Amino acid sequence: MKTYTHIRFAAAIVVAMFLSACPAAYAKMTKALNDTASTGMNALDYVLQKPAGSRTFDPPKTGNKFFFSLGGSLSVYGNQPKSQFRPGFGGEFMFGDWVSPVHGWRVDLAAGSASRYASQPWRLYGSLGADYMMNFSSLLKGDNPNRRFNLIGTLGAEYRRTRDSGVWGNQLGFRAGLQAQVRLQSNLFLYVEPRLGFLTGSRYTGDDYRRLRPNFSLNIGLGYRLMSKEERLAASIPFLKTGDSHLFFGAGGGVWSFARRIKSDRHNLKPFASFYVGKYFTPTAGIRVKGEFGKIGENPEGQMRYLGVGAVDFLWNLTSALGGYNPDNVFDLTANFGIAWAYASNAYGRSYPGFEAGLQANFRVSPNWGIFVAPEARIFTGRCTRDLTNGGRDALVSLMLGLRYTIGDFKYFHPESYKEFVKADNSFLSFAIGGAKRWRASYGKGFNIQAAFGHRFTPVSSWRVSVDAEAFSYTPHFGKANIGADYMFSISTSMAGFNPRRVFDLSALVGAEIGAGKYTNGAQGFFGGRVGLHGAFRLNKALDLYIEPVLAGNTLIGSGSNGWTPEARIMLGLKYKLGTAPDTPAFTFAQSPLGFRQNFVGFSTGPSAFSQTFLSNRHLGGSFRIEAGHWFSRTSAARLSYTFDLVGGTKGRRRPNMHTFAADYMLNISSIMDANPGRRFHVIGIAGVGVGFSRDKGSKAGFMAEAGAQFRYNLPCDIDLHIEPIASFWANRTVPGFHSSSRFVGIGRLMAGLSYRF
Repeated sequence: MKTYTHIRFAAAIVVAMFLSACPAAYAKMTKALNDTASTGMNALDYVLQKPAGSRTFDPPKTGNKFFFSLGGSLSVYGNQPKSQFRPGFGGEFMFGDWVSPVHGWRVDLAAGSASRYASQPWRLYGSLGADYMMNFSSLLKGDNPNRRFNLIGTLGAEYRRTRDSGVWGNQLGFRAGLQAQVRLQSNLFLYVEPRLGFLTGSRYTGDDYRRLRPNFSLNIGLGYRLMSKEERLAASIPFLKTGDSHLFFGAGGGVWSFARRIKSDRHNLKPFASFYVGKYFTPTAGIRVKGEFGKIGENPEGQMRYLGVGAVDFLWNLTSALGGYNPDNVFDLTANFGIAWAYASNAYGRSYPGFEAGLQANFRVSPNWGIFVAPEARIFTGRCTRDLTNGGRDALVSLMLGLRYTIGDFKYFHPESYKEFVKADNSFLSFAIGGAKRWRASYGKGFNIQAAFGHRFTPVSSWRVSVDAEAFSYTPHFGKANIGADYMFSISTSMAGFNPRRVFDLSALVGAEIGAGKYTNGAQGFFGGRVGLHGAFRLNKALDLYIEPVLAGNTLIGSGSNGWTPEARIMLGLKYKLGTAPDTPAFTFAQSPLGFRQNFVGFSTGPSAFSQTFLSNRHLGGSFRIEAGHWFSRTSAARLSYTFDLVGGTKGRRRPNMHTFAADYMLNISSIMDANPGRRFHVIGIAGVGVGFSRDKGSKAGFMAEAGAQFRYNLPCDIDLHIEPIASFWANRTVPGFHSSSRFVGIGRLMAGLSYRF
């Protein structure tokens, strides 16, 4: 009976529980799944479900997320940074794959040196490692191939082969890291990864006796993700893109050396410069023509050798080949290989054929401009290295940094610039003076004077022709005069569009010069080239102040030549823009500053140099001039003048001190270029003849001719300020005590003064 009662009681409890659960079950069925706010949590919902699987790519496919990366590191191995501590450094190459948005693997090859103190020898290693990777960003937020930032954890092991003081060893260890990865473009990423490892095995010199020795490293590098065919097509744009000519040029500099010298003597690295022009014909293929010039060391006689290299390369754009053509990519990697030809000075063979190959990594900073890094290697005939290094056949290796510009996109990106350009004043006159330094001989201090006329013919491009004079102080004195021609490319305009009101404009220039010069022999012809920068500061609507650092190379033609001589110049000058109208209405010449007061008187003074004592010790003299003149029209004037020249550089002998009476014709070049009668700044050409004599014993009056230029500014009070570089030449009879091989003697002056109009 008792048992039956117990059974009935238990059955009643079960029925009651079932009946009470039915309404709850019915209510739960009418709610959305996992709506715990209305129904509460029920563990049965989860216990009876199939576990969620790992996230996979859509569509899942093995190997469709391969990547590789290249980076460098600084490390601290087993010791603490303190006095005389030297961190370790190394490089690594990694290859891996993401098997899912969260999980991946990688293997790496690395080499470098472990950290040490200054008194310890180099401690080298090479390593092979493997890591498991977990993408925390995808784990927490899901797969997003367009995510800019990913945080990735790594856990793995590595094997190291070590070398310390000539002794080889082996190490094993494990490591963990945290990688911050920034996506630069669809297939390129930058990574920073602090990594901590523990190594055991062979010990370096100075290691303690711990079984596990810590190694902390900070690794930075670039990674590249391979793209599927579908991704490449989606990321590509048509190669014949509007406005892109696929024509480019670049310039840079770096160091080079023959490969065996880098191993034995790092001081044999020599500087060189490079310039190239190229064009892509397909998204992946192009042609480039390149020229390079630099030092390569001394020959057995102690003469410095210079090496020039010309090359024609085939270009293979790896970025376009692997990721599709897209000129908006931040990073561009190109392989090059081609034929080269070298020419060496002070060598037996002089010219050598060969081949070259390299890589160029270009980082795009604007639609047109990029910064590139380019390692290259060149192999020439065996005679080349025997002549230049007295060794076997060695590769000439180099590392170069520079700028690359792509032509054709400017009009596409800055169409408004052409409207501004048409309205601007694009012709200009300039005058500059500066210092110069030459190498390969003892030339001493030098100076250069330049007067030029130029014209901007597109928003980014200008041409300029100039007259230059240059002289140096050490014996034998070197001097030259030449005509130059430059092409100027506005870097500022190419990056930000044309703006005539820009406060600062930076341009690059490349040019050539030809003229006559004198070193050990008499006057000889010479030719050369130059490259540089032109930075112009806008002072007002009509006037710019500019500074121009220039690198040049030139050589005399004939027996007195010292070969190609490199030279550096820094020029400071003024640039006057022709056609600039005044803010007030135009008026006639008779009402202008020159027409309303056509007569003038004035005086000038300044330093001078006498040709027969030119740039010797205490070489500078002084000049004083008084003048009177008349303006016949807005372009023409005449003046009469008396000039006294105090000749310097005549220590131990009587100074000849010149007296000259001259008549000069003055041509207002500014008025020829621009018929603006209200202009206050004028560039005036001067040519004249006269008669002169000196106080040198036996001096006779002789014929004199002179030529120069005057830069004049009209003040409102009928007073003009001017600067006037001018040179005068006399027959030798005026200074018989200073005979020379030429028939004339001369004085160059830089005069400054003022005149009064009435």
